[in-house]
Amino acid sequence: MTDLERLNAVLRAIVAESGADGPQRIGAACLEYLPVSGAAITLMTGGGAHETVFASDLVMNQLDSLQFNLGEGPCVEAFTQHKPVLVTNLAATDGRWPMFTNAVRDIPIGGLYVFPLQLGAIALGVLDLYRTEAGELIGADLTGALRVADAALWSLLGLRVGETLETAAGWGSADSDGWLTGAPLHRTEVYQATGMIIGQLGVSAQMALAKLRSVAFAQNRLLDEVARDVVARRLRFDDEELR
Repeated sequence: MTDLERLNAVLRAIVAESGADGPQRIGAACLEYLPVSGAAITLMTGGGAHETVFASDLVMNQLDSLQFNLGEGPCVEAFTQHKPVLVTNLAATDGRWPMFTNAVRDIPIGGLYVFPLQLGAIALGVLDLYRTEAGELIGADLTGALRVADAALWSLLGLRVGETLETAAGWGSADSDGWLTGAPLHRTEVYQATGMIIGQLGVSAQMALAKLRSVAFAQNRLLDEVARDVVARRLRFDDEELR
């Protein structure tokens, strides 16, 4: 069972120090004090931008990439619905996220537990936890996970030096992508391609990203690969067949 008193003390110390490595230290504490196999902290926006700032292992990186590529999954649902998504057995959720569950069949995941990082109108992303074995996250373990999510939220808010909750509301809202600017993005080409599609079709950022995903899915390719073609001007979305 989770040692809540010790976990709380560690999380309070990390948040109080407001260091740039806060998300990484919180992720490490999560692995030490919670009975989970892996953890990730991911920044998200309502426009579809998505960036992982901490991932404990390759499995978490795979989960992040798949949900970003497909535009569906427990992280997307937790963020858009503003509530935790607790999946005790991922293999039994075929109808909920069909593309995602099909894509992760060979990844060793039993339970998946996702918590939104939000405070009122401020929505920053999600805390994502998994176990290799199926099962519930309950009692002190669930309470501990919620405490970790709270700490991750406050740590991310604290990274904006000089911000207050009032001034942070604009950059942290679900309709704003501005707060993500400056993050160590690993998907720069995806965002560049999205901007080019906006210019080609005159659509919103969310629609442009959806079109990019649809082509990647139809061609059975990674989203990053299709984005590179757009940036290199090998693929244009104002061509008639892609409209």
